[in-house]
Amino acid sequence: MEPLRENMFQKTTAFRIFFWASLILIGFFIFFPLLWLINTALKPTSETFSSYFFVGPLTLDNIIHIVTDPKIMGYLKNSLIVSFGSSLMATIVCAFAGYSFAKFRYRGRKFVMGMFMMSQAFPQAILLLSIYSLMNKTGLLGSYWALLISYVVFTLPVGTWTLKSYFDNIPDSLIESAKIDGAGHWRIMTKIVFPMVVPGMTSIAIYGFVWSWNDLLYSMTLVTDTAKRTLASGLVMTFLGEASTNWGYMMAASIVAAVPVTVIFVFLQRYFIQGLTAGAGKG
Repeated sequence: MEPLRENMFQKTTAFRIFFWASLILIGFFIFFPLLWLINTALKPTSETFSSYFFVGPLTLDNIIHIVTDPKIMGYLKNSLIVSFGSSLMATIVCAFAGYSFAKFRYRGRKFVMGMFMMSQAFPQAILLLSIYSLMNKTGLLGSYWALLISYVVFTLPVGTWTLKSYFDNIPDSLIESAKIDGAGHWRIMTKIVFPMVVPGMTSIAIYGFVWSWNDLLYSMTLVTDTAKRTLASGLVMTFLGEASTNWGYMMAASIVAAVPVTVIFVFLQRYFIQGLTAGAGKG
């Protein structure tokens, strides 16, 4: 009995060592780039490539330069317009599409739903070719609408499937009772059903916002006008060059770019986590 206990203790100790070593390694790869980003943003330009880490001269000059640069603030405004716009549009479309798939019965419903999910299997770079051609032919290339429509399209499969799982768990008897009381489909959806799935809609809104806020490929390809560039593509075109790169300004701009997403998640994390966990356990 004693050797068995000793063997179990050794295995437990080995497991603990492995667990903490893995945790430290993962934490290093997650937090070190963030700390390096902040450290570089706070260094004077002349000390960008110095090896000290938060122990040398630090300054806010890089961050002040970014927040007072009209061009960077223009990129920020464009990103806010596109991200909030695409998030709102995607949430509305996903809500109606999810409700349709969950509560209506019509021919081809499962096929259409399958096509929605199948679109996720294609790489974004491949889809960009067809989207670019479509936007060019419709005259939307170079406009906000090119980005808005693209981001809604990419949010649609995940958002629709997530909200469908919520609508599936709303009793049909509740909807039938509302119909008996004289409520139409529009009133049922907007006054009864949608308020019951606010956590799910919030999680989709955050997902759509973050997706569009962080996008670089589509924003650089579909919009080439400097005045309409979003923050991600604008920063790349401004601070990354073939001859030299101003890493201090780039890292300071990255901090500024992270602020809106961080603020949104801090204030809406309760709905976001509730939406993801509830959606994962449904359907």
